[in-house]
Amino acid sequence: MKTALLLLFVTFSAFAAPPGPPPIAEEHRWLYELLFTPEDRAAQPDESFKSFYPHFMDSYAKYPHPNDIRAEKLAFQERITGTMVYAVVVKKTYTYDILKAEDGTWVINVRIHLKNPVGDDIKNFSETVNGAEKIWNEARLPFDFKYAFKFDVVENEADSLYSVNVLDSTRGPYDRQWGRNWSSTTIAHELGHMMGLADEYQTVSGKVDCLRSSLMCVSSSGKIQPHHFYFILRRFVNSVELR
Repeated sequence: MKTALLLLFVTFSAFAAPPGPPPIAEEHRWLYELLFTPEDRAAQPDESFKSFYPHFMDSYAKYPHPNDIRAEKLAFQERITGTMVYAVVVKKTYTYDILKAEDGTWVINVRIHLKNPVGDDIKNFSETVNGAEKIWNEARLPFDFKYAFKFDVVENEADSLYSVNVLDSTRGPYDRQWGRNWSSTTIAHELGHMMGLADEYQTVSGKVDCLRSSLMCVSSSGKIQPHHFYFILRRFVNSVELR
């Protein structure tokens, strides 16, 4: 019995222990220095680097210089999909579509279906998702190409990229269940996962050891940061040279 308990404790400890930075993140400290402000790197070196390195646990492992995210280097793809590490330890899928508007804007589109809506759920979630869309669009960084975010609640599951259960209150996960009590900021965080962004905090322990101003660190009050745009838009680049 004692042996079994010891094995259970060791197994759980190994599962719960947050991983350190992957080697590729250490190799790309030059990128960290470009994406994070000198103020954050000086005042919160551990927290800001913790908000950086979880995004390297991604099946799309190409990291161009930010200057390479420009019109002449882009290659249009109708759908981008891959895996990232959610909640520190769980490999999960992300999927989003790219639409081309008539004026040439690259539209990043995520469509969500609600499995069990009742009452005003569809109306209320549509409004909250529209608020999240506004949060992402208002935070956009300037590039030499037009891009925008478009998030939709759709009635038919066949038209969606994600189908989620609706609960009064939940912590997710982003691709399984959504809470009626979620704000547009929380939805913006969950949509970040749907676009391939990882959690930056220690999910298992609940410790917030990342940059608190970051949306992927604090889902209730954080803001979208430059590195969030980088880790999404880098996938548009046709070919990159690792530096």
